[in-house]
Amino acid sequence: MGFIGWLDYVSGFENSLLIFYLAPIAIGTWFLDIWFGIVVAIFCVIATMLADLAAGVPRVPVWNCGTAFVAYLVFIFLLRRWHSLLNEMHLRVKERTADLQRELARRQQLEKEIAVVAEEERSRVGRELHDSLGQHLAGTGLLAQTIANQLEKENSSIQPTARKVVRLIDQGIDLTRKIARGLYSSELDGDGLFSALESLSRSVASNQVKCEFEHSGKPPPSKELATQVYWVAREAVTNALKHGQPRHVRIHLQTTRDYLRLKVEDDGRGLSQATMKDGIGLRVMAQRAEIAGGTLRVEKAAHGTVVHCEIPLVED
Repeated sequence: MGFIGWLDYVSGFENSLLIFYLAPIAIGTWFLDIWFGIVVAIFCVIATMLADLAAGVPRVPVWNCGTAFVAYLVFIFLLRRWHSLLNEMHLRVKERTADLQRELARRQQLEKEIAVVAEEERSRVGRELHDSLGQHLAGTGLLAQTIANQLEKENSSIQPTARKVVRLIDQGIDLTRKIARGLYSSELDGDGLFSALESLSRSVASNQVKCEFEHSGKPPPSKELATQVYWVAREAVTNALKHGQPRHVRIHLQTTRDYLRLKVEDDGRGLSQATMKDGIGLRVMAQRAEIAGGTLRVEKAAHGTVVHCEIPLVED
């Protein structure tokens, strides 16, 4: 402010530097408060009067000083009002952001709870299929086998039909076991993610596709995390077999102190653009990775597809 007053003196009373006095007033009003801005405005008016007197003006009109002071006051009130509006806007943005973050956290928690309930229901249905329907079919198969044996001793003409019924029942038992295995994996009830993925690789290898499973580090710290990782790997392998027609599938699981990394790669023909964009399996994998707090990335390789899933590990 003193420098502006000196410029006012040097430029002479013929030139008004009213606009330059607004700078210190604006700084005081914006960063402190309105009263500090008013005090600075008073000093600016005094500096203007002293500069004019020093420049040789015999008498400074009070009207001019009053007009300048009123102009400063209007500027102060408008600037402070603008500052208040900006603060209110920033506050509302922060409140809205906090509300959105709380809503997002609530929805993520709800998704996790739904996933847990769905997994429990899936396991229950799998156990019911294996323990109830599977045992019932097994008993029916034994009874049908006994009837077929009796018909064979009697040289009955319906004995081939009875044997066919036995084969159909055996196929139903195998089908029930496969469905139950797909719905429920008892190996995940402990630290058995490695065993579950090894079993998955063996089941894939039985379909004339070479599948390898490699792992390093410790098992995941919780059953919930292990379950999500298992189903991501299973869906990735299923997608590879369904869309890629590979000859080789590789599952690699790495657990470090801070991250769990799952990679499933194949040497097939890769996923189509439509599947990469709108595939249900990819969306399911991405949702499971998100529920576990991680991310999913699907890339096209030179031959085949690579699925990356990375989940941060938070120590309780």
